[in-house]
Amino acid sequence: MHGKYTKYKDKLVKALKVGDTEANIDFLVNAFLESMEEVCERCMSNRMMCALRPACPNRKFLNLLIRFGVDSKDLPSFCYEQQISNVNTFLEGSSKAKIIDTTLPIKEFLKLLSGGGERLMGPLREKDAKKLSRELFIELKRATPDVFIAEGEDYILALVDEGIYYFDLINEVVIINPRDTIIKSNEMVRDLINIFGERYKLNLELREEFEGLWYLNVVIPVKDSQNVEMEKIRRVLKEQEQKFLLYTDYVSYYFSDDTVNFVLEIKTPTVQQKFDLTFKRISSIFAQINNLVKEISQPPQA
Repeated sequence: MHGKYTKYKDKLVKALKVGDTEANIDFLVNAFLESMEEVCERCMSNRMMCALRPACPNRKFLNLLIRFGVDSKDLPSFCYEQQISNVNTFLEGSSKAKIIDTTLPIKEFLKLLSGGGERLMGPLREKDAKKLSRELFIELKRATPDVFIAEGEDYILALVDEGIYYFDLINEVVIINPRDTIIKSNEMVRDLINIFGERYKLNLELREEFEGLWYLNVVIPVKDSQNVEMEKIRRVLKEQEQKFLLYTDYVSYYFSDDTVNFVLEIKTPTVQQKFDLTFKRISSIFAQINNLVKEISQPPQA
């Protein structure tokens, strides 16, 4: 009976995460790769399907292969061509395709971004992350003023309008609009929080209560201190509290003069937690914070 084992998927995922015998994992990986190779061949044989509605949504298998460092000659060729084309139109601002967790080798991406110019390729070849970060900022600013960049030891993060770019300098790939991608270091969490704060012009304070357990305090000026208005603000805060609990285990708020201090718990990758900390979780928190600020904040003085 086809599909009868899918209900045990979570058990299998857990077994792979915890670690099973090498022989069992080898068997599963071989079976998966052989099956996916057949799926790829069938998908690419129907070019219309591969271009518009590939067998694996958002080209997940292709993205995995690229992240694993598979040689370009061994990638599913037509699917990879479509990926490059979709990213190119996305960079040009004319894409209608979904660009989520979309992965390319950094070299390929930089060719699309700048035509393969030495100004970007040179720092990559020299493994000069600081210079590459600076040149990326200049290149991305050509299209929009809203560019915010953070540079870590082995990564670069860029927020561009509503898009996010994660440059993984170890694996030499760029992930465009990462959502399910797991954030693996505290430094990256802090950098991501800071550049989201810059993008939304937020007054933030990030403090570490215990190792790996942070509290993010967002200071929001309120519209006025009249009792009627304050009651409305309290009601909005109560409603928003429930929405934030979809992304974090703890939310609180308190008033101070003409501001609201909205406090969220952030568990970093060093703390064992129920859910992995993903880009989607952090970006969703900040989208919700931005909505909250719009509802209760004091508008700027003319």
